[in-house]
Amino acid sequence: MLKRSGIRRFASATTLGVAALALGPIVADAILVAPHAVFMDHRTRTGQVYLVNSGTEPEEVAIELKYGYPDADSTGNVYIHFFDAPTPDQHSAAEWVRAFPRRVVVPPGAQQVVRLLATPPADLPDGEYWSRLIVTSHGAPVPVAGADSAVRAQITLEVRSILSLTYRKGVVHTGLTLRDFQATLRRDSLVVWLDLERTGNAAWLGTARLGLRDTGGQVAEHFSSQVAIYSTPQRRRLAFPVTGVGPGVYTMTLELSTAREDIPQGNILPAETIQRSVALEVPVR
Repeated sequence: MLKRSGIRRFASATTLGVAALALGPIVADAILVAPHAVFMDHRTRTGQVYLVNSGTEPEEVAIELKYGYPDADSTGNVYIHFFDAPTPDQHSAAEWVRAFPRRVVVPPGAQQVVRLLATPPADLPDGEYWSRLIVTSHGAPVPVAGADSAVRAQITLEVRSILSLTYRKGVVHTGLTLRDFQATLRRDSLVVWLDLERTGNAAWLGTARLGLRDTGGQVAEHFSSQVAIYSTPQRRRLAFPVTGVGPGVYTMTLELSTAREDIPQGNILPAETIQRSVALEVPVR
């Protein structure tokens, strides 16, 4: 996931939906949802999120849990892959984590706590289990005037925020293998392909940091992108704009580490850092 917040919008004539995959507190229209990632453990089996209505109208909010995780399509771009009927080996927590309340009206300026309770099977094996917490808010209908002054319509706004939920039992550990990577540098863009394979019994949550140095060792550009690998293997594409890189030979450095600024340190699973470098050339046009 790129450092810049990613937001997908879905629209129709009567409904506008926004699925927010951003890091940090998520704003769903007038509803702010925090934290953006929930971690639960087998000892306490509880968690919570906060809904804050920062608007001036009441917001009706619904909470749903569904199994899914970040995946990559054939072009290397990231999307949330949802499963309607996950198999036991997919480590879904969606079937046995419940939200209370599941529906609530949050008055303007008010805060609502949504409590999460896990009731896993008694024979649940050690490991990490996942779900997506989908927060859907409905604001007040917005009146819309048509070309004919006698025609009146209303648009109902529906906004969806998608948060990650992680449940851990027993000893969990993670790691990452970089099976291959390729990079292409042009005057206006840097494109990097990463073939990644997760190891261990938990998701790899980390950051890809890239640097671009000229022959004099000066840093011409540097980039970062947050990466989450749940399924394995995956082929990811990272693309960054570069500003006026002139002709010449450059060295691109790559670092994949579990350092994340958006996740509390106590929830980060450490893993060995991967470092690579490659020479790239921008030809004279």
